[in-house]
Amino acid sequence: MGGVKGGKSRHPDLVVEVAHPQIIHEFGAQILRHANLLSLRVTMATHPDGFRLQEPLASVHITGPRTVLYEGPVRGLCPFAPRNSNTMAAAALAAPSLGFDNVIGVLVADLSLTDMHVVDVELKGPPSPTGRSFTVHTHRENPAEPGAVTGSATVTAFWRSLLGCCQLSSRPGIHLC
Repeated sequence: MGGVKGGKSRHPDLVVEVAHPQIIHEFGAQILRHANLLSLRVTMATHPDGFRLQEPLASVHITGPRTVLYEGPVRGLCPFAPRNSNTMAAAALAAPSLGFDNVIGVLVADLSLTDMHVVDVELKGPPSPTGRSFTVHTHRENPAEPGAVTGSATVTAFWRSLLGCCQLSSRPGIHLC
């Protein structure tokens, strides 16, 4: 904690913790003096034909209409699903205080998703004294041809996001730090 690294003081706008609840217990009050605090989880679901997986994920048996193939740190998923973990890797890059070890990735084979990829992003804050937590959940459905690794709207959405970042008057360009 302390907020000093390399002689420069850091002033985060957001801290996302997903490592262990004990971190919140020990440091939650200190973190909240400087930033908001949330946990981060990214779930990607599609039909099994849309996956291009490496072992050991390539041989995971589909056990029903919806099977979780992987759930854990994004770092552990990327080598086994390099073409199916891009959104999760982007989340890990966009949350450098968490990175690839503390952003949780979930990869789901869903037999009902023959023509789309579904991505859910969940941010959850620590429980309040009443036990309730602040939560943000986004749900994206991207149309996709059967068996496609990339949804049909991905390229356009990516390109327009890049253009939007480059047109910001306050901080033009792309900044992941």
